[in-house]
Amino acid sequence: MTILEANNLTKQFRQRNIFIRNKLNAVDNLSLRVDRGEIFAFLGPNGAGKTTTIKMLIGVLRPNAGQVKLFGEDFSCRDTAVKKRIGYLSENTHLADYYRVYELLGFYYEIFRIPKSKHNSTTERLLDEVGISQQRKAWVKNLSMGQRRCLGLAVALINEPELLLLDEPTVYLDPVVIDKVRKLLLKLKNKGVTIFMSSHILSEAEKISDRFAIIKNGRIIEEGLTAETIKRVSLEEEFLRKVQGNV
Repeated sequence: MTILEANNLTKQFRQRNIFIRNKLNAVDNLSLRVDRGEIFAFLGPNGAGKTTTIKMLIGVLRPNAGQVKLFGEDFSCRDTAVKKRIGYLSENTHLADYYRVYELLGFYYEIFRIPKSKHNSTTERLLDEVGISQQRKAWVKNLSMGQRRCLGLAVALINEPELLLLDEPTVYLDPVVIDKVRKLLLKLKNKGVTIFMSSHILSEAEKISDRFAIIKNGRIIEEGLTAETIKRVSLEEEFLRKVQGNV
């Protein structure tokens, strides 16, 4: 079953200065699909349109044209029922500094109406899964960038999402934590969770993704099965070949 589908998505931003007034196509007529239980790697250089695409897929941004379908149904930014089935980790982790770690999770438990009887056990499980169980009582403001990233991932998993969208999930993480996150994502995949992730760490995308797409200048320039591609060449080599135009 197709869980996420984008058809002809286009997003324009206005460029304005003293000399120029025009529209920039950040995403240009983009189409893709992701099936249930699949890890889909969304790859591209800086400024290619990855984050803009993800924001349209979850309703943070409205496309100028095109359509998004989630769980087989047309999706709009007002569809709160569908959003409750989604987990999202943004490119920049914005977390309230004035909470302790367990208190911040408690705030999100209230949003998702998770019974209080489950709060402690869920907190212990989530923090262990993302590798920051020792920081349970730490103030968010005192966490390192990597620890904040892990906490953001824990928040994205609070509602046990069926679809998980991750924008650069392993940025700021050391190799030990990256390995832990990799195992967690594979565990979620085996449970049937669908994962859409952008990443600059192509070796990680190669290890865990089922399929990938490469975006450049707002357009998808290649899609493929990861396992089939790496029989010929590494994902990094294929990425550089396509992005640098040596086709």
